[in-house]
Amino acid sequence: MATPPLPPDFAHLVDLAADALGAFVLYATDDYFAEKENLLKPGAAEWREGAYTDKGKWMDGWESQRKREPGHDFAIVRLGAPGRIHGALVDTTHFKGNAPQEVALEGIDAPQTATPAQLLESPDWFEVLPRQAVKPDFQNVVKAAAPSARVTHVRLRIFPDGGVARLRVCGAVVADARTFWRRGSVDLAAVENGGTIAAVSDQFFGPPSNLLLPGRGVNMGDGWETRRRRTPGSDWCVIRLARRGVVERVELDTHYFKGNAPQATLIEALDEEELGADVVQGLLREPKGWPVLLSRTPLVQHRRHQLEPDRPMPVTHLRVHIFPHGGVNRLRVYGVALDSQAEQDALERLNAQEADEASALFLSCCGARAWAETMTALRPFGSLRELFAAAESVWWKLGTTAWLDAFAAHPRIGSSKKGARQSAKSASWSKGEQRQVDAADKAVRAQLQRLNDAYYKKFGFIFIVFATGKSAGEMACLIEERLPRSKRAELETAAVEQMKITRLRLEKWLQSELER
Repeated sequence: MATPPLPPDFAHLVDLAADALGAFVLYATDDYFAEKENLLKPGAAEWREGAYTDKGKWMDGWESQRKREPGHDFAIVRLGAPGRIHGALVDTTHFKGNAPQEVALEGIDAPQTATPAQLLESPDWFEVLPRQAVKPDFQNVVKAAAPSARVTHVRLRIFPDGGVARLRVCGAVVADARTFWRRGSVDLAAVENGGTIAAVSDQFFGPPSNLLLPGRGVNMGDGWETRRRRTPGSDWCVIRLARRGVVERVELDTHYFKGNAPQATLIEALDEEELGADVVQGLLREPKGWPVLLSRTPLVQHRRHQLEPDRPMPVTHLRVHIFPHGGVNRLRVYGVALDSQAEQDALERLNAQEADEASALFLSCCGARAWAETMTALRPFGSLRELFAAAESVWWKLGTTAWLDAFAAHPRIGSSKKGARQSAKSASWSKGEQRQVDAADKAVRAQLQRLNDAYYKKFGFIFIVFATGKSAGEMACLIEERLPRSKRAELETAAVEQMKITRLRLEKWLQSELER
């Protein structure tokens, strides 16, 4: 379902907590009168006169019971897309005598798989919006003094208790950088990757931001639709892509638009890096001066169209024309993301290293000497996508001897001792992977030791697992699951796990370079 419009002050932003993006209310201290899930419902809050449940008045929002002890209530929301928060809409509509007096918002950057228990225990929460008064039965717009750091989850605190109808978290999407380093195409326009609408000619029946939402729209109201044009020309919208890239394919979907689909489309493009931000800003609403990416192409009703650009070109903005007017359900812009300037600089530093220095770096990511030497010899890499693709390709070509060499560089899970060949730098990476083990109780650590001994005795190499986010108990269960397998099957499984570890270490190295 389409996301509702944001307050005018935040019209250029995205509701990071939109249900359509996959936001989810993970936890609430109390939701006795009305369920916490109502906070993220896409529509306006409903009022039902005279409607009661066995707990009290039916309310369309999140409502806790009256507190009878010191403290306050809060709810934790996993955002649909990570990003920097500029403000929030804390809507207390219909909560007149039962709204909170004050609210505050906190944020955290945590794995999407983080459980409520992990989030509640985490010390990493930070203030996004300070504690402040809100009005009852009112759409309270709360602005941040400055955009926050990147967050994946928010904690809405209400003081001391009461009800909130809706929560909209207004911000700019900050996707995982690895999204743009992977093999294959990425949707450069998707809102969850950071695509946004920069300008539009008309949005009478539906905003163009609907074009960038995940999935296929659920009905005709879940797309971009203009009024009926009575003058020559076309309607259009401008999309700022999540990343500068080269477009390979455009998917334009007129699903549900049967009597009001456009007759044709034409797509133009600009490259902000080439023209400059000021020039591009001036061209956003200009009818001429844009290079054509896709020539005028016929469209039909209720169909997902696959369109190929006329030529490859680096682009940052697309202007999508529909002739003469009408509606489009979704738009996908698949292509290859280009490295940012900071990423290019980091890659250039890697390419310029002496062979011994580069080999040591690669060896800290994967303990197989043959892999490190081959990666060193393959330089210079032309892009980060090329670097990560090579890391995987080389690994799988080397085979068993190199795999065992890499395994030998690891400590056993649950052991602080280094492997036979583990370097000091490699050991530093392993500390993070074993954090959950270090926090486990003595009995679990002893179980891991017994299982590791049995595993090594059977297979002749240590148990390898991508341990990030796994508890000691989960890893013990994994060893038990993998012990009955054949040596060949287990060797290949361990190789898969090693490749995950290698990629993560490469990513950590890159992140440290980007933060220089």
